[in-house]
Amino acid sequence: MKPIGDVVDAASERFARAGIDTPRVDAEWLVAGILGVPRAQVITARAQAMTIEQVAEIEEAIERRARREPLAYILGETCFRGLWFRVGPGCLVPRPETELTAERAIHRAHEASAHGNRPTIIDVGTGCGTIALSVAAEAPECRVYAVESSAVARGWALRNLAATGLPVTLLPGELLSPLHPALGANCDLIVANLPYLSEDEYDEAPPELRFEPREALVGGPTGLEPIVDLIEQSEHWLAHAGWLVLEIGETQADDVTRFMQARGFREISVSKDLAGRDRVVEGRWTTLL
Repeated sequence: MKPIGDVVDAASERFARAGIDTPRVDAEWLVAGILGVPRAQVITARAQAMTIEQVAEIEEAIERRARREPLAYILGETCFRGLWFRVGPGCLVPRPETELTAERAIHRAHEASAHGNRPTIIDVGTGCGTIALSVAAEAPECRVYAVESSAVARGWALRNLAATGLPVTLLPGELLSPLHPALGANCDLIVANLPYLSEDEYDEAPPELRFEPREALVGGPTGLEPIVDLIEQSEHWLAHAGWLVLEIGETQADDVTRFMQARGFREISVSKDLAGRDRVVEGRWTTLL
C-alpha cells in the first residue's frame, strides 16, 4: 500500500531524469488515468492509499513513459476540445496546437452556415478524427467528411466515430482523391493537419515521435510537399469563396502564404498558437482572377 502522493513524487522524479519537459504534470495525468479519476483528485488526495495491484500497474506505466512513449498511447485516450479520443500505436497523437486548427475551421464553418445553406467540410488526414469530430460537434449544421490514407489511423477514427455518434463520413485515400465528383467546386471548407516536418527536423525531434508513424509526421525533404499538393488539388474542390485552413510548421508560414497567393487564394492570414509560433495559414479561394 502506497499513498498517491508518494507515487506521483517518484514518477515525477523518474520523468525528470528521463528528460521529460513536464514531469509532474505527466505524473499526475498518468496516475489519474490508471486510477480512472480526475487529475484534481490526484492532486488533492495525496494521502489516499492505493492497492498493490494499482501500484504495480502504475509502475509499469511509469517505465513506459520514462522510455518516452507518448502519454496518450499509455492511457489509450486523450482530450481534444472537450471530447475524449481513443488513440494508440499507428496513429498520430493529437496535439494541443491542433486545437487552434480546429478552432479556425469551426469559425469558417459557422461563417459559411450563416448564408443559410448546409456547408460541406472536408478534413484531410484526419488521423483519429479530432478535427472532423470537433467540427461535427461544434458546427452541427455542417456536412463533414474525413479523409485518411492510413488503415490503422482509420481504425482509431472509426472507434471515435462510434463512441461519439457524431455524423462524419470517413473516406479512405490520399488527400482529396476519395471525394465524389459531385463535390467538385462545392466544398465550403477544406481543413488539414498534414505531415509537415522535414527529414532533417524529424532526425532532431524529441524521442516521443519515434513511437508515432513516421509517415504522419514527415512531409518530405522540405516538409512542404503534402501541403503544396493539397493546395493545388483544393482548387478543383473548393466552391468560390470557400476556405482552405492548413496547420503548418512554425517556419513555413511565408512559403505557404506565397504559394497560396500564386494559386489564386486571397484574404490569407496566419494564426499563432499559445506558444507564439506560426501554426495555421488560411485563405479564401476565388475563381475570379
